[in-house]
Amino acid sequence: MKNALGAALVLSSLLAVPMAGAQSYPTKPVRIFSPWAAGGPGDVVTRGAAQELATALGQPYVVETRVGADGMIVGEAGSKTAPDGYNLTGCDQQVMAINPFVHAGMPYQIKDLAAVVHYGFLASAIHVAPTIAANTLPELLEMARAKPGSISWGSFGSASASNFYIEWLKNTRGIDFLNVPYKGASFAWQGLLAGDVQVAFFAVGPSAAVRKAGKVKTLAVMLGKRVSQMPDVPSYLESPGLDFPLVVTWFGLCAQAATPKPIIQRLNLEVSQRLLANEGLRAKFLTSQGLEMESPSGESPEAFEKFLVAEQEKYAKLSKAAGVKPQ
Repeated sequence: MKNALGAALVLSSLLAVPMAGAQSYPTKPVRIFSPWAAGGPGDVVTRGAAQELATALGQPYVVETRVGADGMIVGEAGSKTAPDGYNLTGCDQQVMAINPFVHAGMPYQIKDLAAVVHYGFLASAIHVAPTIAANTLPELLEMARAKPGSISWGSFGSASASNFYIEWLKNTRGIDFLNVPYKGASFAWQGLLAGDVQVAFFAVGPSAAVRKAGKVKTLAVMLGKRVSQMPDVPSYLESPGLDFPLVVTWFGLCAQAATPKPIIQRLNLEVSQRLLANEGLRAKFLTSQGLEMESPSGESPEAFEKFLVAEQEKYAKLSKAAGVKPQ
């Protein structure tokens, strides 16, 4: 009995240390490593979260931009920091799911980062030139199937949604688009507007006015629901018989994996309640950037973690089907 009691006391004292630290957290400024360019959707929503965390918890939350290397810079910084909640990491599908399948050598391990809160999904769509006869996504795919290599699609990077779609369609469905690589999504979009390519994958927000002006046709929004900027455009789920994999950009907040759960839960609670559940702030920091909330957005860290496991499994299968190999 004495030995058991002693062991229990030791265990409770060890558990009390992180709990006490969590209750007093934070006692100094907190950094959030951000892999996103200043002014972009990921940066804007992260600054909204930082603003609300600072107000709620009484310490500055400073967004530190570290763009480059497909997010591996922040992945390394965040995974190798002390697990005390004072250095957090902006995370997305690139950092948490895609990188292991496109990079042969990574400076961090996904398992060393833990889910905190999922902000939302970036609504993107498949757009085509007005001269393309197709008015629906199935019609576009049928045209490409009938005449392989005759329709040009601007892609951007081996791990981009556009490249995954093009190569997946070619390798699994025998639908062959002419893959025209660009340095980034905005360049592919400009290529579509200039008439250099006939298809492009681009965010709904900045493309809405262009579509309204009749400069492009938008065939499908690549989310599970329609979006307010283009309410008349169907989601990809509304296309009968279409088995497209959903490749979509999302944004979230992660922490070093050993960070005490009470700290992770507190961060999740404050961001979810103060930012994501606030209609005015949601409009300012999410909707204005083309972000839409779908599960697990604003849900628990456990729901976010479950989503991450599914994302990693999806990209493992997708990269194999698309012929994307680590380099």
